[in-house]
Amino acid sequence: MKETPKIAYLDYVFVLRPILFFPGWSTMLAGFFVAWRHRWFFTIREIPSVDSWLILRMMILFASAMGACFLLNQLQDVESDKRNSKLFIIAEGCIGVRAATVEVIFLMIVSLAMACFVSIQTVLFVSVFIFLTGYLYNYGPFGLKNRPWGSLAANAMMGWLAFAMGWSAYHPIHFSLVADSLPYLFFNTALYFFTTLPDMEGDAQSGKRTLAVVYGVKYIIHISVVLYVLSAVFAFVLHDNQALFFILLSMPFFAITCWQKDTKSAVRTTKFAIFFFALAVCLKWPVYLILMIVAFFFTRWYFNRRFGFDYPNFRPS
Repeated sequence: MKETPKIAYLDYVFVLRPILFFPGWSTMLAGFFVAWRHRWFFTIREIPSVDSWLILRMMILFASAMGACFLLNQLQDVESDKRNSKLFIIAEGCIGVRAATVEVIFLMIVSLAMACFVSIQTVLFVSVFIFLTGYLYNYGPFGLKNRPWGSLAANAMMGWLAFAMGWSAYHPIHFSLVADSLPYLFFNTALYFFTTLPDMEGDAQSGKRTLAVVYGVKYIIHISVVLYVLSAVFAFVLHDNQALFFILLSMPFFAITCWQKDTKSAVRTTKFAIFFFALAVCLKWPVYLILMIVAFFFTRWYFNRRFGFDYPNFRPS
């Protein structure tokens, strides 16, 4: 392990898995911009009218909520993380359990406090997100992450709540939120199925009953492709060009995965689909592209300098 006193302080940032904030942010921002779903992009003149300050506040508060929940998940998954050779900042003792717990509490307070200055709806969605993702997902007697279909329901709900946070910035809570969210719900859930595949072996050894462990690679891929098709159908019916952008770009990757039926293809599809989803948001808010580029290269620098580890990347592994 490469270690210097200064860079070690960044462990408290990267233990939050900030690169994984982007799928959540993209879904939240898609909800924010779905009011303009018929548009592929904003013109140069329209971009300045976007309330960037509100977006940044919502991104910070949602990042705080996601970071706290990711930390709680790692605190409960130390043994399986060791077996899967992942998330080693806590698993290998770079950050102690007590310090991680204090960080969780701090992030929850920041998230809920900032939500209070946005709207009551935001407080509601953030509170439910933290309760579901932080507590119900990780702790007994629920422990949804250890229940195949409970884990699926929880992850689908997490994505829906992210979309709802952005959507509610421009609308009062209404049934149309459900209809508007369907292309994003099915697309994100399709990707969730793929994310269960890489850790099958380690999860089985540690006694976890994920969908991949219970049903196998082929079944998971078939279900994911069905959900992908449903996302495309709803995007077309709703005339949601924002969703159609990343759905159509992802089509060749889903087709290859359906043909090859292997984990590497599924991982590649997941990485590029997340990237295409983010690009759809960038067409409405180009600042997001800058944030993505900076986060990608800064994260690569940190993991290479700190651990000699090549992450993140677009390789199918």
